[in-house]
Amino acid sequence: MKKYLFIALAVIGLAACAKDDVSGGNGPSHSGEVEESYIAISLAASEGTRADGDDGYLDGTEIERKVASAHFFFFKDGVAFPVTVTGDVVTAPGAGVNHLAATINPGPDTGSAPNVSDIKDVVLLLKSYKGEYPNQIVAVLNWSPNPSTAYNLADLEAAVNLHGPTVDSEYFVMSNSVYLAGNNVMKATPLTVDKIHKTEGEANADPVQIYVERIAAKVTVTTTDGATKFPLGDSVKVDGVDTDVYAHLLGWELHLENTQSYLLKKIDASWTDDALGFVWNNSPFFRCYWATSLPTPSGSAESFKMSYSTPLPAGFANSYGHVIGNNNNILNGQFTAGSYSYIGENTNARYTDADGNIQNPCTKVILKAKLGDIDGNALEVVKWMGQQYIGEANLRTAIANTLAYTLYARTEDGGNVVYTSIKPEDLECVAGGNGAHASIIDDNNSYVQLSDLGETKNWYKLVNGAYEPVAADLNVDAKSLIATNEYLATNVEPSVLYYSGETFYYIDIKHLGNGTGKPGDYGIVRNHIYNVVVNSIGGFGSPTYVGTNDIIEPEYPEDPEDQESFVSAQVNILAWRLVSQEVDVQQ
Repeated sequence: MKKYLFIALAVIGLAACAKDDVSGGNGPSHSGEVEESYIAISLAASEGTRADGDDGYLDGTEIERKVASAHFFFFKDGVAFPVTVTGDVVTAPGAGVNHLAATINPGPDTGSAPNVSDIKDVVLLLKSYKGEYPNQIVAVLNWSPNPSTAYNLADLEAAVNLHGPTVDSEYFVMSNSVYLAGNNVMKATPLTVDKIHKTEGEANADPVQIYVERIAAKVTVTTTDGATKFPLGDSVKVDGVDTDVYAHLLGWELHLENTQSYLLKKIDASWTDDALGFVWNNSPFFRCYWATSLPTPSGSAESFKMSYSTPLPAGFANSYGHVIGNNNNILNGQFTAGSYSYIGENTNARYTDADGNIQNPCTKVILKAKLGDIDGNALEVVKWMGQQYIGEANLRTAIANTLAYTLYARTEDGGNVVYTSIKPEDLECVAGGNGAHASIIDDNNSYVQLSDLGETKNWYKLVNGAYEPVAADLNVDAKSLIATNEYLATNVEPSVLYYSGETFYYIDIKHLGNGTGKPGDYGIVRNHIYNVVVNSIGGFGSPTYVGTNDIIEPEYPEDPEDQESFVSAQVNILAWRLVSQEVDVQQ
């Protein structure tokens, strides 16, 4: 059976005879003329401990396991160890670069071996070698180093793209797994004396084993039984008839995703299971389940707010097409069950900023949906002053009727002054958080301002039976536009308007934490599959789209009638290791 290297975790090679500093130590050292020696390696990809509790693991798809290129880096206590390459093997220490490009082939079937999904055939790295030896090796797959640069171990902690730049972008970058052995962070595979052999045959029979992992994580979104519409348990009046409301899924994308990861995973030896909220390290299988990720965007909450345009039809985000490397049609307008996206690590914890705002930089799934009837006909739901309407026009009519004895347009007809009550067409709805009224209008709400037609009129208020201009000084504001818009923004209760029925649901992606509020509850870690399964949806969601650079906690609008709405979703975190849990969103 043809095998591919599964992108997983690892660094094996912690041999029984390794002593002292397991992260490298002094290692084997030979100076001067010595007997020729040979070292071979065998690559395996760890994807979890198949016998580890009740959790399951996935080997991954064929494309996720392919190898287009392999480079091996040599170090002495973390410092670049230059080598001499003859043909396709290392034959002696050198004075140039410290890496070797090698060809690897499929190896034997792993069968039921725990922690391994693929094994590559043995590769001879050092042949007829004489001289001092390196004591650490790192393998990097599907990523090409600068051919003239010698890399220290720390240099391989740089941020890189998830997919290899050469051959085909679908090939995943993989590198040595990083984990904790005792108090030592294992960034590289130790080269120990027992792996140095006198003959090529002996070396091939007893290779140094190196485990590697993908630097990418994978998020999939699917639904129970493939459903694309969900009854919300609520109804609205449509032309006087009670009509059940459904959420029809249109697509999804990720909120706060990293498109890169560190080439070598960054971990901290001081981390504890108690502090993170789960068992984060698995040294017997040469892997761990937590990492330090690239930072999320910095800055004030205000600087990351969406900028809404006016009027409302152009004000709400309506674009999808999220692409990172190879994905499976995350569409706007059609939900594809099982669609997926690859992303980088994100383990940044939520915090409260200087203004007291909750900043939640964890990665989320944003579900886009349309509120509609059972057949998918859009229902433009509006909630205002404890009442529910269908259609933005009906909202403007309700607001105009409320203002009919308050705001009047003044005109002159043949010398006669006429005062006419404000009409629905004099108003337009504006997305919350826009412009001058951002400080008083919540992002989830909409409010009314004068329309283009309304701006052509002079506006007056009826006060104690007398008409007074809304603007205190008509010479300053001849048509009282600013004053009237200010009056509308501050005196008319904001509404919740789902324009064209469009709505959004936000689902925090869970990690392996125990739900006690510790960092490990949420996060994206390399070589995990996070499978979000939507079981049901309750509530109308949020009319506001929070963009991918907005780290403010997404919120749902308060229901003016009751608070029973919620979204229930079961999130299965399969990290190429499967972890299942249930979460309730919008509750």
